[in-house]
Amino acid sequence: MVLSVRRLIIVTAICALIALAALPWLCPAHTRAADSEATTYEGELAGDSVKITAVMYHSVLKSKVGKYTVSPSAFESDLIAFRDMGYVSVLPAEIAAYARGEGNLPAKPLLITFDDGHYNNLYYAHDILAKYGMRALISPIGAFSEHSSVSGDDSNPNYSHLTWEQIGQMAGSGVWEVGSHTYNMHSYKPRFGITQMSEESEEEYRQALRADIVRMHETLKDKSGVIAATFAYPFGRYTPQSEEILKEMGYAITLTCNEGKTQVRKGDIDSAFYIRRYNRDGDKSTDWLIKKLAV
Repeated sequence: MVLSVRRLIIVTAICALIALAALPWLCPAHTRAADSEATTYEGELAGDSVKITAVMYHSVLKSKVGKYTVSPSAFESDLIAFRDMGYVSVLPAEIAAYARGEGNLPAKPLLITFDDGHYNNLYYAHDILAKYGMRALISPIGAFSEHSSVSGDDSNPNYSHLTWEQIGQMAGSGVWEVGSHTYNMHSYKPRFGITQMSEESEEEYRQALRADIVRMHETLKDKSGVIAATFAYPFGRYTPQSEEILKEMGYAITLTCNEGKTQVRKGDIDSAFYIRRYNRDGDKSTDWLIKKLAV
């Protein structure tokens, strides 16, 4: 009888530990975002303003590299170099909180971003980020995630995009924040990104743009439990209309493809709205990237 009780205690303890480990994956996304805004950083903190360094990644693959694809070993090399340079990874929610005057940032904040929502970001990059205690933003394309979710052709690192379920898991991991990269406006033709087509009236353009942004926002919320507040512009192209619509919907940060650092001022929310980013060319070395960031 004593042995049975002991076994019961052990089993109960194991189950409790498993449940605790699963909690980060189960928390509502809006709760996780709120928690991230209260991050406490060690070391030197930013003052009344700080320069945000942001790096843009796309695919992470072992099988090939290119302008928009880095190898896992190169990605790990980048993270080691970031750490050695004194960078501390931050999330957009933390940048927005600082810009509202509600939070703080480290003296050398680094925003790591992944565009398009490739499954290989979860397959390869997730564990590497976690290994070095770093975090990143991922901005999936809705139509691509929908295809992966309903076709059954998913979870292949060579070509798949993230399913809605996988996006929700990433949002709950403590490693990722999830943003929007439009639902279906990531193409060159007939519309280049989110820009206005020549034959569209102003009202038609506004309706099309708003419908796409709202569709992605609501789909992320309904299918992934994510309330997005960061928007990555396809090809970096933005318009006055997009700024107006995104701000109306509560988006605090947008990401461009313009290279350079962004000066963000504490208590000035507009200073964080457009964040510049350096593209990580997979054909280049970590040293090449670090030299760009050091300018």
